[in-house]
Amino acid sequence: MDKDEFLRILSSSIKDGIERNYRNLVFIQRNDSFDVVKEIIKLYLEINENPSIIYGFHPWIKEAKERMRKLREDLEEYRFEDADYSNAEWFMGNSYDVVIMDLMDNFQPNNIGRMVELCRGGGLVILYTDDLKGNKLFRNTILRNGKVSSLYEDRFLRKLREHEGIFLVDGDSYLALPFKGRLDEDPERKVEAKNAAQDIHELCKTIDQGLALEGLYFIMSSGKRSVSITAPRGRGKSAVVGLFLASLASEERKRSLKVFVTSPTIYGSSQIFEFMVRGLENLGIEYSLKKNSNMISSINTEYIKVSYIPPDAAYSEDGDILIVDEAASLGIAYIDMITRTWKKTIMITTVHGYEGSSKAFSKYLKRMAENRNLKLKNIVMEHPLRYAKGDPIEKWLYDSLLLDAEPEVSEEEFDFLYYDEIPKEVLFADDARLRQAYGIMVTAHYRNNPDDLMIMADGVHHSLRGLSSSRNYVSVVQLSEEGGLDEEKLDLAINGGTFDGDLIPDRVIKHVRIKDFGRLRGWRVVRIATVQELQNKGLGSEILRMIVNEAKDKGLDWVGSSFMGDPKVLKFWIKNGFIPVHVSPKRNEKLGDFPVVVIKPISEEAYKLVGIASYVLKEKLLNTLHDVYFNMSPEIARILITGTRAHRDVNVDPIYLDKVLAFIKGTSPYESSADGIHMLVMKYFWDSKRQWSVMPDEEEFLIGKVIQGKPWGNVSAVLSSNRSQVTEGIYTAIAEILNRYYHLSIDSP
Repeated sequence: MDKDEFLRILSSSIKDGIERNYRNLVFIQRNDSFDVVKEIIKLYLEINENPSIIYGFHPWIKEAKERMRKLREDLEEYRFEDADYSNAEWFMGNSYDVVIMDLMDNFQPNNIGRMVELCRGGGLVILYTDDLKGNKLFRNTILRNGKVSSLYEDRFLRKLREHEGIFLVDGDSYLALPFKGRLDEDPERKVEAKNAAQDIHELCKTIDQGLALEGLYFIMSSGKRSVSITAPRGRGKSAVVGLFLASLASEERKRSLKVFVTSPTIYGSSQIFEFMVRGLENLGIEYSLKKNSNMISSINTEYIKVSYIPPDAAYSEDGDILIVDEAASLGIAYIDMITRTWKKTIMITTVHGYEGSSKAFSKYLKRMAENRNLKLKNIVMEHPLRYAKGDPIEKWLYDSLLLDAEPEVSEEEFDFLYYDEIPKEVLFADDARLRQAYGIMVTAHYRNNPDDLMIMADGVHHSLRGLSSSRNYVSVVQLSEEGGLDEEKLDLAINGGTFDGDLIPDRVIKHVRIKDFGRLRGWRVVRIATVQELQNKGLGSEILRMIVNEAKDKGLDWVGSSFMGDPKVLKFWIKNGFIPVHVSPKRNEKLGDFPVVVIKPISEEAYKLVGIASYVLKEKLLNTLHDVYFNMSPEIARILITGTRAHRDVNVDPIYLDKVLAFIKGTSPYESSADGIHMLVMKYFWDSKRQWSVMPDEEEFLIGKVIQGKPWGNVSAVLSSNRSQVTEGIYTAIAEILNRYYHLSIDSP
């Protein structure tokens, strides 16, 4: 196809996109790609004379900044915004006619996932680069011994040629794939206003938003309730929550409602506040607001006050409703905690997108609600706001980045399952196999994002193992080979320097101060996942056992993993013989958990060093739970402390024993005997040789109150108990421990 015909078809497709509300995409790969971008924009301006434009780039790269400035000068009469890729989430609530992405210096899937969705129907996405594979920033972070694969890029380029609405300029060749398909018409968006104000319903753009607005009133009924809103990006889920809050502001009540909003960043919740303002203005309700970093952080009206708080602050705040935006990205441990401490919660999360999948998250919520007798309503939104349903660029994006990968569930009986390495070259050339394998990971781990897939594909030190039936994979594991560090990297790590890869050796060297561990070689389990319908049948433990055996056969020293601390996940690893050796001293602010490292030693040297590391970790936890790890869940702390298996003999002075005895007899209050109780509890948790234990909930009371020093009310809230249960649990546990070790009881002198 020659250039003139290419431009003619593109022009016709842009006009059709404007008429039918869908998007087109141009991908340019050649040395003078920036000049081609100018030509394409000139073509678009002949059709749409007043477009809004956003330009994504890395502002700290001089050449990238110069390209942006040149284009800005050419387009100074139009609305032109530039977006630093690292801060692209600031723009997520906006939409533009033209989205331009500079891929000259970097090709990173997460950036693609974020910015393509900023383009509205009738708009044009332009991606340009000189070479998709050559010397790109993100690819360089995947390098191992100077090598990196290009499986991900090859598939990305192939997908550009498989979808309609795509126009390619690759070197001197031109390819036009105009959209010829049908689009789904939006259903009638009128929804009867039963609960929400009619003036608020007028702001809803789809029937999904109207139904969601009414459905959110479920939270206002009596009792402990939670609402979950799930949708792909661009469905207006955060916006409708803002409209719901505005509607609540129109209802007279004796006491003003106190609502808190949290999300990984204040920018993530901006749509809630912005649409609340729109709703209030439509209703003619007076309001005052405050801003933080130019973002709305609180809104006050006569009948409702809404404020943003960071995720950690939600543990201790007291209010009527807590709204959690992008809830899946904060982790199930966080959601578990806030649904225990808050009576009413609204959780908003993305089904498919750069934030990860919420399928596993939704399954967890349903199970949690059943176990806790929590009234839960799930609202699903499907119709996009920015473009027509069936938009070809959304189809390409989801297919190319595997945002909607779902595994096939086989109903066959498994007489045999086969364990083997999954060749990545074969996998990434076969979409059906790739969707099955990666879909298992996505549906089991809600924190997968497009970058993860590229790391898995292009990292030469990353490999895959699978359990498969005769038809499909049922369990998949992603491994990263780590360790075997040279002296230069060992010195760099011990002195606080960082380098990509080798996560587990880096943490052990830095925090346990053992350089020798970095010389050992091992496998880090990056992800381990089983088809949801086959979970809890031992398949995960079985594939893990096979991986350890294979590692032993290959002469490796250890197998380990690093993950966000979660009770269920921790128990799985410890049950399979893995020992905790490190817990980050800082909670991951975005994900809400403490990252944990566990290792199963194989070689004699690894056994020795892991034993030292686990001892150091246990000592650190018991000595700093009142300080560094004060906000750690007592349940997580209990699993970690008991999972280290480290032992120390602790002798308790008779004076302290007498104080504890006085507490048991009721002649001394807890506060007066706290020092003795603390010593006895330390003896208990250091003793890994005992053949008995107090109840798990009693251990958690002891950790929360005696070791962490939490106030009584805080312990009660965190562990979903009341004051009497906590005091009774501590008394019972202390009496049992005192009797077991020293044969002292309430009848002792």
